[in-house]
Amino acid sequence: MLVSGCGVMSPRADPLLFGTLVTSASRAAQEAASGVSVGMIELSWAEWEPQQGLFDEPYISSVQAWLRKLQQAGMKVTLGLGTQSTPSWIFSLPGSTYVNQVGTASTEANFVFNQAVRQLAAQYLASVAAKLGLSSFWAIRLTSGGDPEMLYPPGGSYWAFDQAALTGRGLPPTMTPNPFPSWRPGNAGLTLAQVNKWVDWYVGGLDDVTNWQMRTLSGLGFSGIYELVTPGSGTRPDRLAQEEREGLPDGTTGVGAVWDRYYAGISDKHNVMAYVSSVADGSGNNDSCQPGDDGIPISSPLMGPWSATRWISRIADQYRLLKGGENPGWGASDALDAQYADLAPDGMMATAIRQATSCGFIVFYWAHDDNLWEGTLPFSAYAAAIAEGKDRSSGSSP
Repeated sequence: MLVSGCGVMSPRADPLLFGTLVTSASRAAQEAASGVSVGMIELSWAEWEPQQGLFDEPYISSVQAWLRKLQQAGMKVTLGLGTQSTPSWIFSLPGSTYVNQVGTASTEANFVFNQAVRQLAAQYLASVAAKLGLSSFWAIRLTSGGDPEMLYPPGGSYWAFDQAALTGRGLPPTMTPNPFPSWRPGNAGLTLAQVNKWVDWYVGGLDDVTNWQMRTLSGLGFSGIYELVTPGSGTRPDRLAQEEREGLPDGTTGVGAVWDRYYAGISDKHNVMAYVSSVADGSGNNDSCQPGDDGIPISSPLMGPWSATRWISRIADQYRLLKGGENPGWGASDALDAQYADLAPDGMMATAIRQATSCGFIVFYWAHDDNLWEGTLPFSAYAAAIAEGKDRSSGSSP
């Protein structure tokens, strides 16, 4: 199934797989008959465990029934862990949220720097494994924990100044404390080498929470694909070099989206997917992967104008990772909504499948399933696009 190199388009042993996000249980059989071969379930930790140690059995039963429906339809099933739907009782823990460089606390649970949060999340994951059986799943989506993607909280500031991050007390054992605790991004006081070291540490926090999740889930019996949900282009090497010279002003790097460094820091890259959660987002004029992309050095400024899909695919090739992704969901912006609803050859659906095919994805998910049935787009359009995309990815059409 895999092709080596973003632009080396030898025919696949299997065609590109197609799925939807938050797949409807009631429509699973109909969708499977039309080519949707991967279904996705999104959990909610808050609904699963509304009080610490007390699990909502009716909710769990509804998820079990959902899983059975997708399996009965013959679908591979992907699991969203739903840790970003964090139960309110977690926030009674000391240091349970991130703190930025000006002392503002976030509203997201602090999975990177707070060991107590991770321990309670591990208990939740153990319950999920016991009730659903992780061997039931083809893939699991991984985020930073408190965020729906692999990011620190939004806003562009730097979220590494809670007490655990600064002092090491209460820090996960695999994390080290802030290497320059008296310095704040945006200020002078560090050498360029020290700023670069700090960025490595900060992005490395996302690696650490990713690696922890993979160890935990593998220990609970999961042996499928880990989809690391990474949106957008992030901060590319040439831009990061400029930001480091400026002492890290607020911006995209604050959410940790330095994807070349992030993927380099994943400890076990087996069965890991570089997952583009912004396919056909308009970046780089929605260009596709090209033959020879994998021969361009990852640090080259030639990649600056590339689309997010092409850029993350190039990183994936660097580290021999699987590739997959999804389009931006409805409601992201007026401009993207216009593209979302456009079924022309340059609309979002056709563009996303073109990018997924050219870049050697093994799976593409439409975001989201309900938008194909509630009037935003007709499901028949996705079914037709799947048929065309399968022909293209298997090499049976030009």
